[in-house]
Amino acid sequence: MQSGQLFKRNGAWHLRFYSEEFVNGKPVRKRISKRLAPINDTFRSQKDVWPLAEEILAPLNRGALPASAMSFGEFFETVFLPHIKSKRKPSTAKFYNDAYRFHLKTKVGSISLRDFNTAHAQRVLDEIPLSHQSLLRIKTAMSAVFTVARQKDYIRTANPVVGSKAEGHATGFKPYAYSVDEIIDMLGKLPEPARSAVAVAAFTGLREGEIRGLRWEDFTGDTLNVRRSIWRTHVHEPKTEKSIAPVPVIPFLEKILVAHRQSVAGNGWIFAGEKKRFALNLDNVTARLIRPALGDKWKGWHACRRGISTNLYTLGVKAKVIQAILRHARVETTSQHYIIVEAQKAGGSAMRKLEKAVKRATDGQQKARPKSAEALKTR
Repeated sequence: MQSGQLFKRNGAWHLRFYSEEFVNGKPVRKRISKRLAPINDTFRSQKDVWPLAEEILAPLNRGALPASAMSFGEFFETVFLPHIKSKRKPSTAKFYNDAYRFHLKTKVGSISLRDFNTAHAQRVLDEIPLSHQSLLRIKTAMSAVFTVARQKDYIRTANPVVGSKAEGHATGFKPYAYSVDEIIDMLGKLPEPARSAVAVAAFTGLREGEIRGLRWEDFTGDTLNVRRSIWRTHVHEPKTEKSIAPVPVIPFLEKILVAHRQSVAGNGWIFAGEKKRFALNLDNVTARLIRPALGDKWKGWHACRRGISTNLYTLGVKAKVIQAILRHARVETTSQHYIIVEAQKAGGSAMRKLEKAVKRATDGQQKARPKSAEALKTR
């Protein structure tokens, strides 16, 4: 294996490397220098020009790693997926496996790791008629395979998926956030335990898996301690380290949970199934209780999470504080995806605030303006 040496000469980037040539029927190792690109705004640093160097070095290095001849599909099934199952949550492993089974296996499964290039990845993304966000997830799955291949030394070239681009079509999806009035209206129509579960979602912003993972020892009256999350029948830690935190409970929600506690036997799950007494499947609750009661007014559990962030923001709470309540790692996630404010309404409200500020300043100047000299004389 060789990584070559990049250097500058005569206003251009050059690569110095070794190559085997046959002279008189015998292999001879020669040191070669090759011009790659001019030094300009596009190729300002070694990082910029390195992909050009790798295109030259990759064919030379392929023979050094026999394992790189393994096909994408074989590597995924025998190395990548077992690795993911041992390191990540079951839901994550399912995501990768679904992306492979439905989109990657037939398209690139037979291509060897060492022959897989950016054009192969781009062809996959161009041929699948899905939305931009769905294509981004498929790209993530492909890229993860080569990340693990590099980590385990199956390949030593750059990740070929990085240079591809996910286009896709617009879905027209508009994220929904419940208003306070909508939440109160829903709670008045829902039977238990759907009512209490929706109340928790709407007034704490907990994720669906976190709601399922709540136990009575997590409820202190004024807080709910998020300690676990449940996906299907798998109990695991919440999504991120920041997700493991106490969440404030307002008195309105506390009364609902106290009333719900009186109807639940034992000290186990706050929301438990009647038969197996395991954590309640909220998808079943949606189908059996929520949709029959609310119909199209039900926009999903995540609309509750977006609702609390939007309602708090509308009430003047700063995005940084909302981030802490939702337990996001980055405030940008909160601002961009969870605060849903209509631009027209927000703009009108902002301009009315500006109008009031201008009026206060104008009135203040008029009161502070000195009286004319003539008025003072008459005094």
